[in-house]
Amino acid sequence: HHKKVISFFGIIMLAGLFAASNLTVDEDRIETFHNSEALYKADKTINHYLDGTNNLDIVIEADETEGLFEPSILVKIQALQNFTLALPNVKGATSIVDYLKQMNRSLNGGDQSEYQLPDDKALIAQYFLIYSASSDPTDFENVIDYDYRVTNMRVQFNKGSYQDTRIAIQSLQRYIKEEFNDSNSNATLSGRVNVNYHWIKDLGESHFVGLAISLMLVWVVSALLFRSFSAASFALIPVISSILLVYAAMVLFNIKLGVGTSMFASVAIGLGVDFAIHTIDRLRVTFKLNAGDWDKALAELYPLTGRTLFFNYIAIALGFGVLISSQVVPLANFGAIVFISVSTSFFASMSLLPALIKATKPAFIRDHYTPSEQSIMNSQNITTDPKANYSRALRSLVLILFVASASYFAFNQQAHAASSKEGIEIVNKVNSVEDGQQVTRKLTMTMIDKRGKTRVRETQAYRKYYDQEKRTVLFYKKPTNVKGTAFLTFDYKDTAKDDDQWLYLPAMRKVRRISASDRGDYFLGTDFTYEDIMLEGKLELTDYDFSVLRNEKITFESGESFDTFVLQGLPKNTSIANDLGYVRTRIWVDTATWVVVRADYWDLKNKFLKSLEMTDIRSVDDIITRHILTINNHKTGHKTIFKFSEVDYTSTVKDSLFTKRALKQGR
Repeated sequence: HHKKVISFFGIIMLAGLFAASNLTVDEDRIETFHNSEALYKADKTINHYLDGTNNLDIVIEADETEGLFEPSILVKIQALQNFTLALPNVKGATSIVDYLKQMNRSLNGGDQSEYQLPDDKALIAQYFLIYSASSDPTDFENVIDYDYRVTNMRVQFNKGSYQDTRIAIQSLQRYIKEEFNDSNSNATLSGRVNVNYHWIKDLGESHFVGLAISLMLVWVVSALLFRSFSAASFALIPVISSILLVYAAMVLFNIKLGVGTSMFASVAIGLGVDFAIHTIDRLRVTFKLNAGDWDKALAELYPLTGRTLFFNYIAIALGFGVLISSQVVPLANFGAIVFISVSTSFFASMSLLPALIKATKPAFIRDHYTPSEQSIMNSQNITTDPKANYSRALRSLVLILFVASASYFAFNQQAHAASSKEGIEIVNKVNSVEDGQQVTRKLTMTMIDKRGKTRVRETQAYRKYYDQEKRTVLFYKKPTNVKGTAFLTFDYKDTAKDDDQWLYLPAMRKVRRISASDRGDYFLGTDFTYEDIMLEGKLELTDYDFSVLRNEKITFESGESFDTFVLQGLPKNTSIANDLGYVRTRIWVDTATWVVVRADYWDLKNKFLKSLEMTDIRSVDDIITRHILTINNHKTGHKTIFKFSEVDYTSTVKDSLFTKRALKQGR
C-alpha cells in the first residue's frame, strides 16, 4: 500500500510545515522548574503580589566625574524612569532620583510637596555626602560608582519570558537612542531580562539556518557515500518528516522553541539519517540479489536490517524517553521531542522510504553497484538468517554527588577565661597614654573601593574632653561641592545613653539633628566604626576580656617596626559582640610607647573582617601621636586611610565650637 503510506506521510509533512510557521520562540527560566516546586510557587506569588523577580538594569553614565550632580542629567533620569514604569509588565523602578527625592522631603520636615528633585548642584552633592556617610561604605556601590559618574536604575518585571519582556526592551532601546543619549550622558541596558532578550531574540532564525546547514552537510555526505544525488535526497526524507512532525507536536502541546528544545533538530538529524542510510544500503543489496524483484527485495529488508534497526530504535527511544518522567521541565520536553523524532525517523525509514522507492524505482537502486555489493554478488554467500553482530547496549552512568555537610557558625556566649592579670596591666598602660585634653588638627579621609577608585574628603577637626563626654566637630573643606558641611557629635561614656549628633548642609542653610548611631555602625562612610573613633586607640575593659598571646616584632610596609605584646580580646557576652560587630579582636601594643599599632577583627561568623595599621607615629607637644591610620575591610575589598596633619594639642579649643551656631559659621 505504498500510495497510502506516501499520502499519510505527506499529510504529516504538510501539517508540520504549517506548524513551523506558527512556532513561538520563547524562554522563561522559572519554567525550568515543575509547577509543584516550592521555588516555582514562590516566584509566581512574588510576581503576583510584589514588584516581581525579574530584573532589568539601565546603566547610566555621565561624561565626566561627578556629572551625576548635574540637575539636568537627573531630570533626564527621572523622565527615563517614568517612561519605563509605563511599559507592559513593569511593576517597579528604582534609581538615585528616588533617594534624592526622599532625602529632600526628609530634610524639609517630611512635607510631601518636597518629594522632588533639588535643583541645586551643591545641595545634590551634599545629599550624596549624607547618604554615603550614613552607613556601610559599600552600601551605595550597587547604585552609584565612586566617581559619581555611573549609576544604575533597577527595573522590576513581574514576568520574565522573552515574549513578555520583548516589547519593553525594544521600546527602551528606541527611547534611549532617540530621547536620552547625548554628549552629556548615555544609557545602556543590562541585567537578567536584557540578557534573556538578546539570548532568545535570534534563536528562531539561527535555529532554521542551522537546520538548513546540517541538512545540507548530511546530503553532501550521503551523496558521496552512495555516489548519487538522488540517493542523498531520499536519505533526508525520514529526517525531514520527523522534524516536521515534531514542529506539529510542539504547536499542539504549546511547547516553545527555546534554548533546550531547539537542540532536538541536531539529535533528530544525527539519529534519523542513520536509519535511512541503512535502509537504502540494504535495499540496494536485496534488489540485486533478487534480480530486480521489488517485492522480494522489500520482503528481505525487514527480517535482518529491519529487525536490527528496530532494536536500535528501541534502545535510543527508551533512553531519551525516560527523560519524560523528569521533574525538570526542559528535560521532560526534550525527552518527549527526541522520542517523537526518533520514532518518526524509524517508521519513515521502514515505511515511507521503501514506499517511495517502490513507487519511483530510482536508478540508484537499479543500476549502481558499490564494490561491497559487487563482492557480495560474486560470492553468492548471502543469508537472511538474522545473526547480526549488533550489540549496542544502553548504559547509564549515574553519578551521585551528595555531600551532606551542614556547618553553621554562630556566636553564642563564649566560654573563656576572664582577662588575665598581665592582660589587664597592659590595657591599663595603653589607656594611661596621654592623648590631650583637646586637639586641633586637619584630617584627610581617603576611601578606596575594591576597584581602586578613591574619594578624598579634607576636613578641619576639633576634639575636646568634658567630664563624662567627648565632643567632636568636623568641618568639610574639600571637595568644593561639600565645603561648609559640618558634623557635630557628643559621645557619652555611658553606653546606655544615646549620643547626640547634628549635621549642617550649607546649601540648605539648616542644621539638622540626626539619629544617633550604634557603636558598631560605620563612621561617615568609612571603614572605621563610631566605637573606633570614640576610643581613639584606647581599649575598653568593660567590653572585652583581654589575654596575652605572645611577644612579636612586626614591620610595616612603611619600614616602621615595633616590638609588641599581642593581646586577644573576647567580648564578655553575646550582646556586646552584637553591638560591636566583632566576635574577637587581636591587638598589637608597642612595648616602648604602649600605643596600639595594629588591630585585627573577626566578624560574628568568626571570619576575618578588618585589619588596622597605625604608622607615622611621633611625638607632638610631648604626646605620642599616630598620624596615619589605614584600615582594610577584607570582606568588601574597601579601604580607608585617615591622615592627620597640623596636629596641635596646646591651642585652646573654645566651647563655642561645639554648637549649632558654629556649624553654620563653618569654623
